[in-house]
Amino acid sequence: DARAVTGNSADPRTPDNLLDGVNCTCDDLHVWLAPFTQGATHRVRIELDAESTLSMIRIWNYNKSRIHSYRGARYIETLLDERPIFKGEIQKAPGMLQGAEECAENILFSTDEEILCAIEEHDRHDDNVSPFQASEEAEAAH
Repeated sequence: DARAVTGNSADPRTPDNLLDGVNCTCDDLHVWLAPFTQGATHRVRIELDAESTLSMIRIWNYNKSRIHSYRGARYIETLLDERPIFKGEIQKAPGMLQGAEECAENILFSTDEEILCAIEEHDRHDDNVSPFQASEEAEAAH
């Protein structure tokens, strides 16, 4: 994690932020950064506690700032139960909250209209904005 990059044991950009529920953010308290080595394979492994049904995965790329958004992933491979379910490029984040939701990658595992309607009905991505950051950006816009 970022502590290995910066040498700072108090760096807040830790792996637990991947699933902290605040996704549309530029706040260090809610992003994750890992060391990058050219040519090496970099992995994130998420294990679910119980058997689950997934209909969609939404991937938010690194979005700290416009300059630092280039630190995000470009090409990813996603496996489910050791089987590939997605291989390809994902969008670079904009480096600000405005436009970040449009840059999140939605990987759907169903074309069933009933399932897609349920996803839309229960989709929380608009609620995943850090309240502190949203108010900061609103103030900056005025």
